[in-house]
Amino acid sequence: MRLFGHPLHPLLIAFPIGLLALVPLWDVLSWFAWPGQTAIVADYSEIAGLIGAALAILTGLVDFAKLSDERAVKIALYHATAVVTSVCFFGVALALRGRSERVSVVVTALDATGAAVLAVAGWFGGHLVFHHGVAVDDTRRDL
Repeated sequence: MRLFGHPLHPLLIAFPIGLLALVPLWDVLSWFAWPGQTAIVADYSEIAGLIGAALAILTGLVDFAKLSDERAVKIALYHATAVVTSVCFFGVALALRGRSERVSVVVTALDATGAAVLAVAGWFGGHLVFHHGVAVDDTRRDL
């Protein structure tokens, strides 16, 4: 999916990655420093990150539907599976997140796992761009 000739998916992934990757840090900080404030920051970061991830997933699905290279499709499926898995971890963590000043160990573990899986998803996404040229060049038939 493109806007003014530029692919939207790479543009939309920056905020969810940044927001969601920081959630485990805010969780841990809620145990040691500024408990109430960092727990609130974690809440809002997770909510905003999941909303951004939903938008990125939608544009990624549109791009996926246009792939024709069999190897790129296989990597894209790994990428999509990792993204959805990561979003599920963050979603469950958000559902279990209480309104206490300190985030529970279970929620922090779910958020940390979600961030780790998100890093794997990013690696597969980078592989699609840098090794298969997906979303880089209009002359390719992949998009």
